[in-house]
Amino acid sequence: MTSHDSSAAPTRGASPSHDGRLPQAYVELLTLLEDMDVYVHQITQHWPKAERHGLAADARAQVTKLHRLAAIAWKRKSKAGALFDLDVEVYVLKVLIRKAYRLGYINANRLDVWSRHAAELGRRVGAWLRYESAKTKGSDL
Repeated sequence: MTSHDSSAAPTRGASPSHDGRLPQAYVELLTLLEDMDVYVHQITQHWPKAERHGLAADARAQVTKLHRLAAIAWKRKSKAGALFDLDVEVYVLKVLIRKAYRLGYINANRLDVWSRHAAELGRRVGAWLRYESAKTKGSDL
């Protein structure tokens, strides 16, 4: 069994092919999501076969849902609602991560790596939400 944890830090050299007109912060968020998606696929391949259609599928679907909600938030004119939904789904991902650890599908090292990915994602979404809230409050004056 090969360990992917030594390379668990996202590969920043492999730049995603995103449109150059997107703001850097959004591109970085997409890169974090793509890195997490790869990591989730790598570690869930080692889970018991019985869980590949259960918790493993839920975890992979959750990351896909985060991608979708990030795109929705980016495309909407009023971003606050979509960002709130994105923030809630990051929380749900964190719950799935803890569940995988408690069931013994990931070890403490993978818990730490995956939790750090999710925490960084949460920080980015939170910052975006605060930025949009401040922008909305500023325009109400």
